[in-house]
Amino acid sequence: MSYVLLEARAVSKRYGGVDALKNIGLVQYRGETLGMIGPNGSGKTTFVNVITGHTRPNGGVISFDGVPLAGRNPFQIAKAGLTRTYQAVRVFGELTVRENVETALVDARDPAGPETVDEIADWLRIAHRYGVRAGGLTLMEQRQLELLMRLVQRPKLMMLDEPVGGLSSSEVRTMIGLLSELKSRCTIFIIEHTMKVIRELADKVVVLMAGEKLAEGPPADILADQRVIDRYLGTADA
Repeated sequence: MSYVLLEARAVSKRYGGVDALKNIGLVQYRGETLGMIGPNGSGKTTFVNVITGHTRPNGGVISFDGVPLAGRNPFQIAKAGLTRTYQAVRVFGELTVRENVETALVDARDPAGPETVDEIADWLRIAHRYGVRAGGLTLMEQRQLELLMRLVQRPKLMMLDEPVGGLSSSEVRTMIGLLSELKSRCTIFIIEHTMKVIRELADKVVVLMAGEKLAEGPPADILADQRVIDRYLGTADA
């Protein structure tokens, strides 16, 4: 039987009188790439914020690797092996690539050794930029650095929030290739508006709409679901 890595049951989040999440439930298995799609404002990033401890839910139960996450802060959750990236890349612009990596290693649960760090940096094609300030990198390079900073922490699950946002078409293709290989290094949860990414990477897709789960299933089924087409994609070829 597959091992449940992440489970959310009846997770809710309200801001004033607005329900950002309404009784969201999902299960992600170890090694399964789960994609989450939906229009802006549907609750996708709020869900990731709740799972990773950046936002407290108003209700529901979340467990990771068999352990409840209630009351844990982002640092503790990251230490447990659940890390994330952001829509807007978060790196230390005044520090070099190497210094950014060193900062990430300080917070790691089980930090990678120097040889492993170098191997990951080579794989991500960023090692040759070790001495460059992160603020001087291209957006693609900053996204590669952000992945490096998470991977050196040896995560069990990495939640990616729009990892191809702002990239050119050729960079999107490169990133899809990297993320495809990333699947062999850790389990992936991915939010994306670019359906090419979802089609090529996801094993299962969850659709959020106005804070509620509209649909869940294999990518081919979800992207052909008339409800999803009508309320989000607009056309069957989106």
